[in-house]
Amino acid sequence: MLNRTAAFVLAVGMVAAPAHALTIKRTGEPETVTSWQRDACAQSDAPDTPARAFRDAGGTVHLIASHSTARALTGPSLDAVRPNCTVIFQGHGQDDPRLHDDRSWISSFYTPDGTTVFALVSNEFHAQKRPALCPSGEYMRCWRNSITSAVSSDGGASFRLSAPPPNHTVATLPYPYAGDVGQRTGYFAPSNIVRNGDHWYAFLWAERFGAQQRGACLMRTDNLADPQSWRGWDGKSFSVRFVRDDQAKDAPEAHLCAPVAPDALQGTVRSIVRHRASGLFIATLAMTRDGRTGIWTTTSPDLVSWSKPELLWAAPLLFRYGCGDKAAFDYPALLDPGSQGRNFDDVGKTAYVYMTRLNLDKCKITWNRDLVRMRVEIDGG
Repeated sequence: MLNRTAAFVLAVGMVAAPAHALTIKRTGEPETVTSWQRDACAQSDAPDTPARAFRDAGGTVHLIASHSTARALTGPSLDAVRPNCTVIFQGHGQDDPRLHDDRSWISSFYTPDGTTVFALVSNEFHAQKRPALCPSGEYMRCWRNSITSAVSSDGGASFRLSAPPPNHTVATLPYPYAGDVGQRTGYFAPSNIVRNGDHWYAFLWAERFGAQQRGACLMRTDNLADPQSWRGWDGKSFSVRFVRDDQAKDAPEAHLCAPVAPDALQGTVRSIVRHRASGLFIATLAMTRDGRTGIWTTTSPDLVSWSKPELLWAAPLLFRYGCGDKAAFDYPALLDPGSQGRNFDDVGKTAYVYMTRLNLDKCKITWNRDLVRMRVEIDGG
């Protein structure tokens, strides 16, 4: 019944109240999964994306929470993964922003069979390294971001772009890149991919620029193999066709997404999982709300309407910490070692919030970052 209700809500764009209430509470302290000082394969081998996991066709679990030069942890179970220094993916440093292939963070994975693995990639164009495009030389003033796609045909051992650039693009601003505009622009930080009915869904974060509003945008596709089949939510339906700046033949405003549930999703949606007992989706976010900073959760029956967020754990965050703090945290992702899905996209009564712990050095962020996890219990449904 819940799935039929959700399908109706998505079809007509209505807002629905969650059918069941869930209580998510912390039952442990953060425990170290990987230590940068102990386990790093290179200086930049630090967790810089939310943890994602999947099982390949042979049963090996791949856990990926990496930087732009991506590596995986592998093992027989989520509880027993170990660092693997083989590089599985990295961008190609292209100087042309229209190619969307500069520094790339592989961020989201979905495998239907354990052999073919589809992925979403957060591509950062670092114009500060190209003086002609960024006279100020300041990273944040010239940063343009886009979502692209990659694919593996060997169970996640290696990934390649899903098509020659720029045809691997998924979501890009329709506005031409303008260099030093004084802020970062584009679409950022895709969540993991979840299946609901006949479609696959993922969130991305949009910054305010032109007519694009700031917030969490939702997109979906019925064909993971086609990067340009993704459609964004426009506030009523999934009708937004993302286009590159050289593709728009009509008004750019027709190709911008509408943020979902802006009163609830006030930060980047880092992960989405389905609660097995209730069928509700659980999102995790790192944000400040009502004067409280930390890791938050919210639930939804349909991915469009979301409950009032609840603070799971008060903690200093990457963009909001004090010099008296020993560490800051970010990139929370809910994972259940006992997940019944190949893509670890469902949770039961217990799970872990995986996070990056950024160990501060005299109030500064360095490469010294650890992957940690914190046990939680989920009641209700």
